[in-house]
Amino acid sequence: MRTNIKAVLIGSGMIAGTHLAAMRGNGIDVAGVYSLDTASAVRFAEENGIRAYRSPEELLSDASDLAAICTPSGTHADLAVSLMRSGKSVVVEKPIALTSEDCRRILEAERETGRICAPISQLRFSETYRAVKTAVENGAFGRILTASLSMKYWRSPEYYAGTWRGTKAMDGGGALMNQGIHGIDVMCGLLGVPTRISGYVATLCHDIEVEDSAAASLVFPSGALGVIDASTAVRHARPRRLEICGTRASVTIEEDALVSAEGIDLTGGVPTANGNWKEPSAFGADLHTAQYRNITAALRGEEPLRYTARDAADTVRVILAVYESAATGKTVMPDA
Repeated sequence: MRTNIKAVLIGSGMIAGTHLAAMRGNGIDVAGVYSLDTASAVRFAEENGIRAYRSPEELLSDASDLAAICTPSGTHADLAVSLMRSGKSVVVEKPIALTSEDCRRILEAERETGRICAPISQLRFSETYRAVKTAVENGAFGRILTASLSMKYWRSPEYYAGTWRGTKAMDGGGALMNQGIHGIDVMCGLLGVPTRISGYVATLCHDIEVEDSAAASLVFPSGALGVIDASTAVRHARPRRLEICGTRASVTIEEDALVSAEGIDLTGGVPTANGNWKEPSAFGADLHTAQYRNITAALRGEEPLRYTARDAADTVRVILAVYESAATGKTVMPDA
């Protein structure tokens, strides 16, 4: 890996701009962008002073170390596998894939090729997450008893209309797989992957193929109990809220900020513009930039990747377990 990392973008939607800013913030040379929507790619390229590739072959022929996949969720797995097999490491926006089988394909391709697959989970790179994670690992909470995750969002009919959003093939799920996945990932990062899950999903408000509301109960490896409450149908949206309560300490996190801590001395830092609870486009690049700092160091062999494809696959299987429980009426133990 050369010192100066060269990258390409695949996809030219809203999140591609966040990746571009984060990569440039870490000194990565972004050569160009490709999209099936050529006009969109050309427009994005002109606005940002990079090249627009007209075909996948043209993109692959331009030697680069890294490809950032910013396309609809249902395309992530095939792109990640093919790009790693072509010799590139990849960054993949959430979710890493939509099925357990596709998660396994990505992990196998990573092992076979020796390339890096770096899924995005920017909230794990916030000051709050790092502080709470350290406290959990140090036993500062005592025995953790309960955790509750509330994600009450609003997405308008226009958000879904005429797009891949809300479809089973390309979105894979709704309030959990799309909007709620970051909160679930943070919960799993702090408390471990649940060993037992019971869930319910419903489509209560929107004309879409996937759920706009969900609820689940969880048992964590420690024996702690948890609940998830998620929706994209709440017109009076609320910030994402995670509460963790232990025998010696308890904390409340809203979005990426620590808002209360009892029995423990923590500093949660300053919240960043990474919340989407009111407006999907209200999204800053600060935490993506922090994650890309680690990705860049990992590509150079300077430090290990702090958030891996295995971590991302674990979060996907938790969500899939909620869906399976909702469909069967049974408690599910997530497939490893």
